[in-house]
Amino acid sequence: MKNILIIVFTGLFAGCAGCGNERPRFSHEQTVQLGLDSVKLLNVDRENSIVLDLNEFLSNRMIKTGEFIDYSTLILLETTDKSLIAEINKLICTENRFFILDSDIGQNVLIFSSEGKFIRKIPKGGGPEDIVNPEDIAVDEEKQVLIVHHKTGLSFFDFNGKFIKKERHTPFYFSNFRVIHEGYLFVTVAQHYNVHLNELSGMQVLITDSAFRIIAAGFPFHYPKENNFGIYDYTNAFENNVHFAFKFSDKVYKLENAFSVKECYQLDFHTKRLPERYMENSDIFWKESRQNDSYYYMGDYVECETHEYFSLQNDFNRQAYKTFIFRDKSTGKLIAGNQVFVDTETAPLFATPLAGRKDEFVGAIPAIAICNSLTERKTDNEILKNIDEDANPVLVKYKLKRLPEK
Repeated sequence: MKNILIIVFTGLFAGCAGCGNERPRFSHEQTVQLGLDSVKLLNVDRENSIVLDLNEFLSNRMIKTGEFIDYSTLILLETTDKSLIAEINKLICTENRFFILDSDIGQNVLIFSSEGKFIRKIPKGGGPEDIVNPEDIAVDEEKQVLIVHHKTGLSFFDFNGKFIKKERHTPFYFSNFRVIHEGYLFVTVAQHYNVHLNELSGMQVLITDSAFRIIAAGFPFHYPKENNFGIYDYTNAFENNVHFAFKFSDKVYKLENAFSVKECYQLDFHTKRLPERYMENSDIFWKESRQNDSYYYMGDYVECETHEYFSLQNDFNRQAYKTFIFRDKSTGKLIAGNQVFVDTETAPLFATPLAGRKDEFVGAIPAIAICNSLTERKTDNEILKNIDEDANPVLVKYKLKRLPEK
């Protein structure tokens, strides 16, 4: 049975490019062009949603890479004065490219080949082809286009970083987005920034055509603006699949088409789930999450052809554990832990996934963290032995073992 969405656990995004500006940003003409009178409510299919029982994994748990990794390879991202990366905020993998949004001051968008060779950093500045304070990136792999969301709009580049065009003002505030067949999926910021959308200002997901005319909307905000935890990436795109989830929730959704969403998973971690009353205010949240041995979900979801990845957070005593869970798509078998013993015969390093490509996951580890770890253990890996602590992060690409049925 398909049900029209009434309410779902979500979190509020706090902060976005330009949100501090109190002046009206959007004209009446722009608002009219959104077609607010014809927007449909997203239909949510909850039938056959899979419950994933994660309660047995809610403890300090170490697993060996040999238990779940088939093989892994390391990719050095070329380090030059122009290609320096502080930390990878977002990684998109295509057939021949790595697109990276880094966390340096003002953030940068960089393009590397699939072998790690530096191609280009998108220029920042005040020029017509420059970007300003980039916040998110997405790709249209079919058209070979990189799209950068930044302070002054959306800028479009080819896969070598050559400028194509700029949409100076998208007519609503959002935090992140994905390219879909019909146009775009946008995850909006807190509703008081989009009051010009009228009733739609309370919706967290907007589906638009390529001209940003809103086709459908759904998923009402749940948490008040007092919980200013911040912007977080809730979306995942793999091949033709677009999934999304929300911080402090327990569900993962898949966009079926412009008007329909399927609820794919419910994450069951009730034995140690952080009570919802602690999430109404960010100060209370931080205090209680650090004083209670409790878990919460931030919406992490990455998939490849064979497996899916989820993670739960635990801040008890400021330990900041991240319990990672892998699910074999064909058998439903789960394997999880929050500490990894690296068996160098199968994997010289392990990193939780940032992206998926074909039947592999890709994660990243800062070079300085690698150098520090090698002071405590030896390695025969030539890449690791010769790495400099000032080098760019190292990408870890790995394939998981197929897990037997329960």
